[in-house]
Amino acid sequence: MLFSLEPITPKFEVFKQLNNELLYFLEQALPVGTFTRNSLSAGAVGKACWDNVKGTKGKERLTKDKFQELHSELQKLTSAERKNLFETVRDNQNLQGLFAAPNHQLLTFLTPGCLIAFKELASHLYCSTKSLQPVIDACGGVAINTHFNNFKMVNGDVCRACGLERIAPFRANTPLEEQWRADYDHLLCKSKYPLYAVHPDNLFPICQICNQDAKKAEDLFFCRSTNRARTAFYPFTESAKDYVALALKNDRDPEVCIQLNWQTDDALILEKLNTWNDVFQIKNLVEGRLVSLANIIQDELNPTSLIDLQNILARRVAPPPNADTLKRKPEVFWLHKLYSYLASIDLALIWDQCHFIEEEHGQPGGEYILVG
Repeated sequence: MLFSLEPITPKFEVFKQLNNELLYFLEQALPVGTFTRNSLSAGAVGKACWDNVKGTKGKERLTKDKFQELHSELQKLTSAERKNLFETVRDNQNLQGLFAAPNHQLLTFLTPGCLIAFKELASHLYCSTKSLQPVIDACGGVAINTHFNNFKMVNGDVCRACGLERIAPFRANTPLEEQWRADYDHLLCKSKYPLYAVHPDNLFPICQICNQDAKKAEDLFFCRSTNRARTAFYPFTESAKDYVALALKNDRDPEVCIQLNWQTDDALILEKLNTWNDVFQIKNLVEGRLVSLANIIQDELNPTSLIDLQNILARRVAPPPNADTLKRKPEVFWLHKLYSYLASIDLALIWDQCHFIEEEHGQPGGEYILVG
């Protein structure tokens, strides 16, 4: 995470209640027995899960069936294994503690059939059950769109993972409940960590690029390419923003390029930075956004001379963007990092290149060359 979440970030009550329901069900499944209404809680959320139907043909039961399928698989386990599952879920509810001592093998003791049934139930709770009106009503009437708007009021519009994109565009003349919202990212993906599929500390919105294009189902606690366990930033208390720096690439590219580097010697922080980069492809994204330094200088600063460029950079660097600006304006964090670096070096070579490009594009016949 580039920015940590604000301490007052609201928790989604629906996730809290569904997570409690899952834990209740696992405890009720400890003794050998049949699946009954008592397998779910007596409250409104348990009733909504039991009564969930879709359409009228055949009265297909959904959430109840998913619970029942997992119950059937649990009955095939030994009593010790069922107890192990319940205690594993119960004793790992503190995600901050889990991030301090990562464990990517929490459920390896489950049989394949039981693990599949667990994943299917977890996915259904997140994808479908959270939207049931009786569940929403039982949780204070706050649906996920409302929670998303409340999240943005606290954490802003900018993606906390990358700082490059908005988590969702805002449309004028559109009620809040009808605004588009970002998908909620499972920090620990539900396919590998089904016990956190509806855990309120495991879910928050990030931008589409980070969630769907970069992260997908990457495991924060295990790196496939190195086949090794790893650690990651806990998003409520940790961030990468103080450990990143931009500099010129030391290569032979004809155009000056910017490179993102880590600015720490702490081995644990370096590992978390590498996890952040591997999962969200941060270096490629940032360097890709800043790939043409000449164009950025021309488009964002538009200086008329080298001295003008130096003066503009001095104004852009001090003071740094405040917390509210960082929440409202994508890229501003990275641009300030870039301007701070440029203000610290000799800009003559960069200016000569930018000036050359400007003259080349502006000479007669330039448009014809550009168009081809």
